[in-house]
Amino acid sequence: MFVGEDYLIHREIVGLSESRRTESYWVRTRIFDAAGEELKAQMLLNHATLKESYAGYADAAASV
Repeated sequence: MFVGEDYLIHREIVGLSESRRTESYWVRTRIFDAAGEELKAQMLLNHATLKESYAGYADAAASV
């Protein structure tokens, strides 16, 4: 990755998970050159919410 270079970024959710205490999803990010032809970098990132730390979680989950 270089400052001043253009890149094309693709993101996709590749996994969902839930337990009694957490709710998680995994996002794969792939970065290509500006033409979208050459893969330059990729990462897999987990996002998690600790249900007990989110005030109003039960109400929000019930409304979905």
